[in-house]
Amino acid sequence: MAKETEIKLRVSRATLAALREHPLLKKRNKSGWQRGELFNQYYDTADRELANAKVALRLRRDGEQFIQTLKSRGQSVAGLSERNEWDWHLSKAKLDLKKLDDSCWPASLADLDKKTLQPLFTTDFVREKAEIAWGRGKAKVVIEAALDLGKVIAGEGEEEICELELELRQGEPAALLELACELAADLPLMPCDISKAERG
Repeated sequence: MAKETEIKLRVSRATLAALREHPLLKKRNKSGWQRGELFNQYYDTADRELANAKVALRLRRDGEQFIQTLKSRGQSVAGLSERNEWDWHLSKAKLDLKKLDDSCWPASLADLDKKTLQPLFTTDFVREKAEIAWGRGKAKVVIEAALDLGKVIAGEGEEEICELELELRQGEPAALLELACELAADLPLMPCDISKAERG
């Protein structure tokens, strides 16, 4: 299990392009921008019991890898969210219900029959990500910046994904807000408390 600490910011396509070239990110970019396509299938019951409990379950294809992820109910303030996350690498694109045991499965959903979980919607997007060194003085801070462009597809409907995600890899959470504020001084960034799963 890992604790995911991140801030999501909605942006326009023009802002997304500007972020890639922003001097603040260019100067501190230690990895270069890495581009990849992510295909995600989200699962829930027909009554959306996971969504109602603020829990997300997805199966992601990232290149040749298949990753099953469970995200627990978290806390979110002004776009900065903290939640527990479990990842399992799978050999094929099929949900492994055996992984969803008592060590990770929320007690509030203990009575749910996991066999009723079904694919409800997908998110398909291109992600460009980079590791940003944000330390001041002796404090080392590493933030993963991700530029996401794509769509959420549910039945006949779809909605655009166009956002910046800043995820803490090392250091104090306050650094995320600090970086976001400095970027927002130059570009229109809108804090977003709604996850991709909730938008589905």
